[in-house]
Amino acid sequence: MNEIKLNSIYQQIAQTINETIPEEWSKVLMYGEIAEGTGTAFFFYYTSKSEVPIYSHDIPEIYSFNEEEYDKLWYQLLDELKLLSDEFKNNNQEQWTNLTFTLENTGKFKVDYDYEDLSDADDHERRVIWEYTRLGLLPESEYDKSILEEYLKKE
Repeated sequence: MNEIKLNSIYQQIAQTINETIPEEWSKVLMYGEIAEGTGTAFFFYYTSKSEVPIYSHDIPEIYSFNEEEYDKLWYQLLDELKLLSDEFKNNNQEQWTNLTFTLENTGKFKVDYDYEDLSDADDHERRVIWEYTRLGLLPESEYDKSILEEYLKKE
């Protein structure tokens, strides 16, 4: 696999995330998923002022960030994830189903690829489980708690 091309895509992803966050941040964890004809991405970031992560899709509301500009950056992030997925396909690499991209404000990053079959879980369930496993966030709603309980029983 072309490491230069891969690193270029990683840099594009990091740049898009950075452009989306309207304040100084210390760490970002992004979930990305690309499947045939569809994709999703979201991230949480930490600031030096708070240990509570901020959800990316809350940025427009919290910071009066222009919704159209936010959407443009979100679609750009999805396009970059698709490029990454295509790079794996074009090089006959095993196709990942989702990934976690961890980015430090120093520029250091780490990508964890996952290859599990996602056809049984819906987007919401995957998000609840990812938030728990990656961020240690416990769900607040009863429905989300039941999702996590089912997941923990299986583990």
